Amino acid sequence: MLEEHDERKHSEEHLGPAREYWWNDDYLELLARRLNLEYCQALVDIGCGKGMMGFKFSRYLHDGATVYGVDFESEYIEEATQRAHSLHHRKNIHFDFRVGNASDIPLPDNLADLTLCQTLLIHVKDPQRVIQEMIRITRPDGWVMALEPNNLVPNLMFDRYGETDFDVESTLDVLEVKLRIEKGKKRLGEGFNSLGDVVPDLFQKAGLRDIKVWISDKALSIIPPYDSQEKMLRVEQMLNWIESDAMGYNYEDNLNYFMAGGGSKEKFDDYWQKLIYNKFNLKQKLLKGEYISAGGSLVYIVVGRKPRASEV
Repeated sequence: MLEEHDERKHSEEHLGPAREYWWNDDYLELLARRLNLEYCQALVDIGCGKGMMGFKFSRYLHDGATVYGVDFESEYIEEATQRAHSLHHRKNIHFDFRVGNASDIPLPDNLADLTLCQTLLIHVKDPQRVIQEMIRITRPDGWVMALEPNNLVPNLMFDRYGETDFDVESTLDVLEVKLRIEKGKKRLGEGFNSLGDVVPDLFQKAGLRDIKVWISDKALSIIPPYDSQEKMLRVEQMLNWIESDAMGYNYEDNLNYFMAGGGSKEKFDDYWQKLIYNKFNLKQKLLKGEYISAGGSLVYIVVGRKPRASEV
């Protein structure tokens, strides 16, 4: 079950304008063809936030189809509803956004041709429960889809060529901190940030069939000059994270996770002093327009079909 505090914190950090650029449009079109969305009459997005994925996929749906969105935060549901009213579609698509919890979805059985979630399962204590709820509201032979990352992977990626002359021991020290933070967060019941790797296992245990796995082709790169809306929004988001101590820059949260993961405060404080130094340098490079990153990430698209009654 998603607790109110945890989901609000996640939403505030992630649901800015830069989120609109998480996917390449031609890749979403490819997914739509793979999943035959032109025949979809009902699509449900769980943990929909401000409705981004529902709006993006709506362009591929059949005339008269309905997009449902469910999120814990009433403010985001209100904003998504307002945005839906302001959209003028080529096709007659209906939108229905509701406040609700991912572990008890306020929708009837066998409703959706496609039920999806994006970066939701990594934040829940019991992802299997959420997946079962997603299956419940999906019609037999319909698709369940999870778009989930492995957030540990970027810790072994480099931004500049000079970083390839790394010190092995120092790199392993940082990796230990990151692993203990992940482990501690899971122990505290706040999810597992690198769940994407194991979604196929969770889908199979849930009884889904025809499970398929793809990987997003989107890199969240920042390459000078920052001369596009996408780059400028990404730089602005990173600066906001630095200034607000969000997205890995909050001392107390990370210390709690690290300690819960079996680490010591002394070791964490040593890591944190280095982080403060790196954070200052990162801010200066962003402000001077000198920061460069390929923006590599690992986001899985995992789909599976709900069995028909005769297959159960």
